[in-house]
Amino acid sequence: MMQHYLETELKALQHQLLKMGGIAETMFRDAVQSVLNRDEELARRVIAVDDTVDKLENDIEARCIQLIARHQPVAFELRYLVMAQKVNRNIERLADKCVSIARRSIELISYPPMPSIVDLPSATQLIQEMVNDAFDALVNRNAELAKKLRERDIKVNETYQQMVDELYLLLSDQPQLIQPGFSLLILFRHLERIGDLAANIGEEVYYLVKGEVIRHTIIEQ
Repeated sequence: MMQHYLETELKALQHQLLKMGGIAETMFRDAVQSVLNRDEELARRVIAVDDTVDKLENDIEARCIQLIARHQPVAFELRYLVMAQKVNRNIERLADKCVSIARRSIELISYPPMPSIVDLPSATQLIQEMVNDAFDALVNRNAELAKKLRERDIKVNETYQQMVDELYLLLSDQPQLIQPGFSLLILFRHLERIGDLAANIGEEVYYLVKGEVIRHTIIEQ
């Protein structure tokens, strides 16, 4: 009877996690669109949604602690609750980064459009796909998809460095762009960090399915 109750609670917990993940995915998509389309209203909607994510994070954390204390789970159930707590924090941080992107978007709107020096749509699509796949891996408990997220994060890091290098070259030639350039530089950093957070979620899913920690292992080329 108690085991059945725990299973029901874990399903409800997963539903909450996925609801929070869905909100974070939408926040990221809208934050990026607010940058690309110079849409201040959309950026402000992203910022407003963050309170909902914060409340969900608190509810999920409390639920995990309560289930561990009440049922003292072992094996897979305990791994799931540990994973849920870590994924919960990563989703909340991801949402925070979306808010930071939206705020930078509003800053950039106050300046004339920057020259198109980097392929920002392609870079953001790469990260968007990582975020989507991180949650797909969570839903389907797909260890292989989760593991590949780490390899893809290397590509995100390379793209980030390329964008930074191109921006520095532009600013060295056009120092009058230093203020919007600084906002764009920080925006790039928030994007790169979202890739890290998607990879973190993948690592936790891999731990759930395989019972192995891959965070500090070397990726085979």
